[in-house]
Amino acid sequence: MTRGPVLGSALVHVGVVAVLLIARGRAPLVIPGPEVVQVALLDANMRMPPAVATPPPREPMPEVPPTDEDGVRIEPRKPKPQPAPVKPVEQAPETAAPRPALPFAAVGPPGLKGEVSVDATDFEFTYYLMLVRNRIAQSWTPPGGGQGAHTVVYFRITRGGAIAGPRIEQGSGVDFFDQAALRAVVLSDPLPPLPLGWSGSELGVHFGFEYSGP
Repeated sequence: MTRGPVLGSALVHVGVVAVLLIARGRAPLVIPGPEVVQVALLDANMRMPPAVATPPPREPMPEVPPTDEDGVRIEPRKPKPQPAPVKPVEQAPETAAPRPALPFAAVGPPGLKGEVSVDATDFEFTYYLMLVRNRIAQSWTPPGGGQGAHTVVYFRITRGGAIAGPRIEQGSGVDFFDQAALRAVVLSDPLPPLPLGWSGSELGVHFGFEYSGP
Protein backbone atom coordinates (compact mmCIF):
# COMPACT_ATOMS: atom_id res chain seq x y z
CA MET A 1 0.00 0.00 0.00
CA THR A 2 3.02 2.29 0.30
CA ARG A 3 3.63 2.38 -3.52
CA GLY A 4 0.40 4.07 -4.30
CA PRO A 5 0.96 7.24 -2.36
CA VAL A 6 4.48 7.64 -3.71
CA LEU A 7 3.39 7.24 -7.33
CA GLY A 8 0.62 9.69 -6.83
CA SER A 9 2.93 12.25 -5.32
CA ALA A 10 5.33 11.89 -8.25
CA LEU A 11 2.59 12.44 -10.80
CA VAL A 12 1.47 15.55 -8.95
CA HIS A 13 5.00 17.03 -9.07
CA VAL A 14 5.35 16.21 -12.79
CA GLY A 15 2.08 17.93 -13.53
CA VAL A 16 3.07 21.04 -11.60
CA VAL A 17 6.36 21.30 -13.52
CA ALA A 18 4.53 20.82 -16.81
CA VAL A 19 2.11 23.65 -16.02
CA LEU A 20 4.93 26.01 -15.13
CA LEU A 21 6.72 25.32 -18.36
CA ILE A 22 3.59 25.92 -20.44
CA ALA A 23 2.80 29.17 -18.62
CA ARG A 24 6.34 30.57 -19.12
CA GLY A 25 6.35 29.93 -22.82
CA ARG A 26 9.09 28.75 -25.06
CA ALA A 27 12.12 31.09 -25.17
CA PRO A 28 13.19 32.03 -28.74
CA LEU A 29 16.20 30.26 -29.98
CA VAL A 30 18.75 32.56 -31.68
CA ILE A 31 21.35 30.90 -33.85
CA PRO A 32 24.32 33.20 -34.54
CA GLY A 33 25.10 33.59 -38.26
CA PRO A 34 27.88 35.20 -40.39
CA GLU A 35 28.25 39.08 -40.65
CA VAL A 36 26.77 40.75 -43.74
CA VAL A 37 29.38 42.35 -46.04
CA GLN A 38 28.30 44.60 -49.00
CA VAL A 39 30.26 43.91 -52.13
CA ALA A 40 30.14 46.21 -55.21
CA LEU A 41 30.59 44.42 -58.50
CA LEU A 42 32.81 46.21 -61.06
CA ASP A 43 32.13 46.25 -64.74
CA ALA A 44 34.69 44.37 -66.72
CA ASN A 45 34.84 47.20 -69.35
CA MET A 46 35.44 49.97 -66.75
CA ARG A 47 38.94 51.50 -66.92
CA MET A 48 40.83 51.98 -63.76
CA PRO A 49 42.19 55.52 -63.18
CA PRO A 50 45.96 55.86 -63.78
CA ALA A 51 48.08 55.77 -60.78
CA VAL A 52 49.36 59.20 -59.70
CA ALA A 53 53.09 59.30 -59.42
CA THR A 54 54.29 60.42 -56.07
CA PRO A 55 56.48 63.56 -56.46
CA PRO A 56 60.01 63.18 -55.23
CA PRO A 57 60.75 64.83 -51.94
CA ARG A 58 62.01 68.48 -52.19
CA GLU A 59 65.62 69.07 -51.41
CA PRO A 60 66.15 71.32 -48.43
CA MET A 61 67.28 74.92 -49.23
CA PRO A 62 70.93 75.58 -48.49
CA GLU A 63 71.55 77.74 -45.49
CA VAL A 64 73.04 81.18 -46.16
CA PRO A 65 75.82 81.83 -43.69
CA PRO A 66 75.79 85.32 -42.15
CA THR A 67 78.46 87.79 -43.27
CA ASP A 68 79.22 88.65 -39.68
CA GLU A 69 78.10 87.84 -36.20
CA ASP A 70 75.09 90.17 -36.43
CA GLY A 71 73.60 88.37 -39.38
CA VAL A 72 73.02 89.21 -43.03
CA ARG A 73 73.07 92.94 -43.73
CA ILE A 74 70.53 94.40 -46.10
CA GLU A 75 71.86 97.56 -47.71
CA PRO A 76 69.35 100.43 -48.02
CA ARG A 77 67.95 101.19 -51.45
CA LYS A 78 69.90 103.91 -53.22
CA PRO A 79 67.82 106.98 -54.10
CA LYS A 80 67.24 107.64 -57.78
CA PRO A 81 69.37 110.47 -59.15
CA GLN A 82 67.37 113.62 -59.59
CA PRO A 83 67.59 115.33 -63.00
CA ALA A 84 69.62 118.47 -63.07
CA PRO A 85 67.42 121.56 -62.99
CA VAL A 86 67.10 123.24 -66.33
CA LYS A 87 68.47 126.71 -66.16
CA PRO A 88 66.30 129.28 -67.86
CA VAL A 89 67.82 130.79 -70.92
CA GLU A 90 69.04 134.18 -70.05
CA GLN A 91 67.93 136.68 -72.58
CA ALA A 92 70.20 139.53 -73.41
CA PRO A 93 68.81 142.79 -72.18
CA GLU A 94 67.22 144.78 -74.91
CA THR A 95 69.28 147.75 -75.89
CA ALA A 96 67.23 150.88 -75.66
CA ALA A 97 66.99 152.80 -78.92
CA PRO A 98 69.09 155.95 -78.85
CA ARG A 99 67.20 159.15 -78.22
CA PRO A 100 66.76 161.19 -81.41
CA ALA A 101 69.16 164.10 -81.46
CA LEU A 102 67.20 165.61 -84.34
CA PRO A 103 63.53 164.55 -84.60
CA PHE A 104 61.75 164.10 -87.92
CA ALA A 105 61.67 167.25 -90.00
CA ALA A 106 61.01 167.98 -93.69
CA VAL A 107 64.27 167.92 -95.65
CA GLY A 108 65.28 167.56 -99.28
CA PRO A 109 62.64 166.56 -101.84
CA PRO A 110 58.91 167.12 -101.14
CA GLY A 111 57.39 164.42 -98.88
CA LEU A 112 60.68 163.39 -97.26
CA LYS A 113 61.39 163.69 -93.53
CA GLY A 114 64.65 162.88 -91.81
CA GLU A 115 65.53 161.92 -88.23
CA VAL A 116 69.04 161.60 -86.75
CA SER A 117 70.09 159.62 -83.63
CA VAL A 118 73.63 158.89 -82.40
CA ASP A 119 75.20 156.22 -80.20
CA ALA A 120 77.30 158.63 -78.13
CA THR A 121 75.46 160.13 -75.18
CA ASP A 122 77.93 162.98 -74.81
CA PHE A 123 77.67 164.28 -78.38
CA GLU A 124 76.12 167.76 -78.07
CA PHE A 125 77.02 169.31 -81.41
CA THR A 126 73.59 169.79 -82.95
CA TYR A 127 74.85 171.96 -85.78
CA TYR A 128 77.00 169.10 -87.05
CA LEU A 129 74.02 166.70 -87.12
CA MET A 130 72.03 169.24 -89.10
CA LEU A 131 74.84 169.35 -91.68
CA VAL A 132 74.76 165.57 -91.91
CA ARG A 133 70.96 165.45 -92.34
CA ASN A 134 70.89 168.11 -95.04
CA ARG A 135 73.78 166.53 -96.93
CA ILE A 136 72.15 163.08 -97.01
CA ALA A 137 68.72 164.50 -97.89
CA GLN A 138 70.20 166.23 -100.94
CA SER A 139 71.59 162.88 -102.16
CA TRP A 140 68.25 161.09 -101.83
CA THR A 141 65.89 160.64 -104.78
CA PRO A 142 62.27 159.79 -103.87
CA PRO A 143 61.05 156.52 -105.40
CA GLY A 144 58.35 156.49 -108.02
CA GLY A 145 54.76 155.44 -107.35
CA GLY A 146 54.12 157.79 -104.43
CA GLN A 147 54.04 154.95 -101.88
CA GLY A 148 54.69 155.94 -98.24
CA ALA A 149 57.40 154.09 -96.30
CA HIS A 150 59.80 154.33 -93.36
CA THR A 151 63.31 152.88 -93.03
CA VAL A 152 66.42 153.38 -90.88
CA VAL A 153 70.02 153.27 -92.17
CA TYR A 154 72.94 152.84 -89.77
CA PHE A 155 76.51 153.98 -90.48
CA ARG A 156 79.61 155.35 -88.71
CA ILE A 157 81.40 158.65 -89.33
CA THR A 158 85.16 158.57 -88.81
CA ARG A 159 87.18 161.45 -87.44
CA GLY A 160 87.91 162.74 -90.95
CA GLY A 161 84.23 162.49 -92.04
CA ALA A 162 84.38 159.23 -94.01
CA ILE A 163 81.28 156.96 -93.92
CA ALA A 164 81.95 153.37 -92.78
CA GLY A 165 79.73 150.25 -92.70
CA PRO A 166 76.42 151.56 -94.05
CA ARG A 167 73.56 149.02 -93.74
CA ILE A 168 69.78 148.80 -93.48
CA GLU A 169 68.99 148.68 -89.77
CA GLN A 170 65.20 148.69 -90.02
CA GLY A 171 63.61 147.85 -93.37
CA SER A 172 60.36 149.27 -94.66
CA GLY A 173 59.23 146.16 -96.48
CA VAL A 174 59.62 148.00 -99.80
CA ASP A 175 62.95 146.97 -101.24
CA PHE A 176 63.42 149.78 -103.74
CA PHE A 177 62.68 152.37 -101.00
CA ASP A 178 65.29 150.83 -98.68
CA GLN A 179 67.89 150.72 -101.46
CA ALA A 180 67.22 154.36 -102.36
CA ALA A 181 67.82 155.40 -98.72
CA LEU A 182 71.02 153.36 -98.51
CA ARG A 183 72.27 154.83 -101.79
CA ALA A 184 71.67 158.37 -100.46
CA VAL A 185 74.01 157.64 -97.52
CA VAL A 186 76.71 156.16 -99.75
CA LEU A 187 76.56 159.12 -102.18
CA SER A 188 77.02 161.56 -99.26
CA ASP A 189 80.51 160.21 -98.50
CA PRO A 190 82.55 161.99 -97.30
CA LEU A 191 80.74 164.08 -94.69
CA PRO A 192 82.28 167.00 -92.79
CA PRO A 193 84.93 165.98 -90.23
CA LEU A 194 83.78 165.43 -86.66
CA PRO A 195 83.86 168.48 -84.35
CA LEU A 196 87.26 169.15 -82.76
CA GLY A 197 85.56 169.61 -79.38
CA TRP A 198 84.49 165.95 -79.32
CA SER A 199 87.10 163.41 -78.30
CA GLY A 200 85.58 160.28 -79.88
CA SER A 201 87.32 158.54 -82.78
CA GLU A 202 84.07 157.83 -84.67
CA LEU A 203 80.33 158.48 -84.32
CA GLY A 204 77.56 155.92 -84.87
CA VAL A 205 74.54 157.43 -86.63
CA HIS A 206 70.96 156.11 -87.10
CA PHE A 207 69.35 158.01 -89.98
CA GLY A 208 65.59 157.62 -90.34
CA PHE A 209 63.95 158.14 -93.73
CA GLU A 210 60.20 158.73 -93.87
CA TYR A 211 58.34 159.38 -97.10
CA SER A 212 54.67 160.29 -97.23
CA GLY A 213 54.38 161.07 -100.96
CA PRO A 214 54.71 164.22 -102.98
